[in-house]
Amino acid sequence: MVATISRNGAPHLTPNGYRYDGKVLTLITRTDRLKYLNLQRDRRISVCIYDPPVASNYVVISGTATCNDQEIWDEARRIIARYRAPDEVDGYLARWKTEPRVLITVTPERIATRATGRR
Repeated sequence: MVATISRNGAPHLTPNGYRYDGKVLTLITRTDRLKYLNLQRDRRISVCIYDPPVASNYVVISGTATCNDQEIWDEARRIIARYRAPDEVDGYLARWKTEPRVLITVTPERIATRATGRR
């Protein structure tokens, strides 16, 4: 779940696929999405990653986002591959390439975790 700050100061939350490499968290979005527009005004972002069905197991990464529309497709492929079967990745990537997309990179400034150990 991605949280950005709306124009009126309220949080704006959206689900989004991501990849975390141990240093930065990346996600892809379209340039007409509100989260992207919010980040153009205020680069603060938080991402909550949880493990359904036990929502009490989670990680929250908060930091500053940068948006880039250059050379994003290798990372887009890695993100898609986390969520789709191998034979579906190329089709998703081809469709994404027809839309105005950006890579959002989050440099963590704070990481909070909670794991109950219950499943």
